[in-house]
Amino acid sequence: MWKINIIDNIYIDKGILHTYGREGIFTKVFLKQGNLEGKCAVYSLMMLLMLHGKLNRDDLLHRVSNNAPDYIKKLKRQFRYSNTRGYSFKDLRIKLLRAFNNKLPIDVFEIRNREEKNLRKLHQIIMEQLDRGYPVQIGLWDLQRKVGHSVVAIGYSQFDQTTIRLYCLDPSYYLPYASFWNNVIDLDAYYYYFVGEDHLDFSHMANGKVLVDSILLIDENLELPFEPEEKESILPF
Repeated sequence: MWKINIIDNIYIDKGILHTYGREGIFTKVFLKQGNLEGKCAVYSLMMLLMLHGKLNRDDLLHRVSNNAPDYIKKLKRQFRYSNTRGYSFKDLRIKLLRAFNNKLPIDVFEIRNREEKNLRKLHQIIMEQLDRGYPVQIGLWDLQRKVGHSVVAIGYSQFDQTTIRLYCLDPSYYLPYASFWNNVIDLDAYYYYFVGEDHLDFSHMANGKVLVDSILLIDENLELPFEPEEKESILPF
């Protein structure tokens, strides 16, 4: 049986994708690159925060009202002059902790090599988060690891025990009318045959093989994170 598992806090209203954001306000969720400053990681991060009920779309596109939480203003200041080279997920975590005064349960998981145990752990975390109704920010690379990209997974399906299919919001493409996602990424879950770099994932919109090796997640069950380091590193997300 093939079942699609989609997070709860996502809806289609009059053909437009919505979520219940900050203060339970029904808000549009999708952001196409060009609506804000920054590269794909910033757009994906903001959609992640909206799906977690921390933001509304108007908080990003319009002037923040005086009665808005302080973290909204801090968040916008953190990304007001987004680095054109992009951010690593660890950089995003540092900036979020600064905006939320270290009170946002956020974590980053990255694998250094694509061995079986590392891929299993990465895939397990992604599916567990989606099963619990939490979106996951996904980091992926081209095969030469020169070009990075970031999307938000809002659901998945698993079939024939070889592939985990992620349904994603991708800020690089338009979201079709009455659609929950605009990109599909297939994770290679055939652990028993391939080894190392032979584990190749596939992006349907890019129509090419990619390497998914990092995730950023917000989970209320995580322990509160430690004080962030000041030093940041730049990666092209």
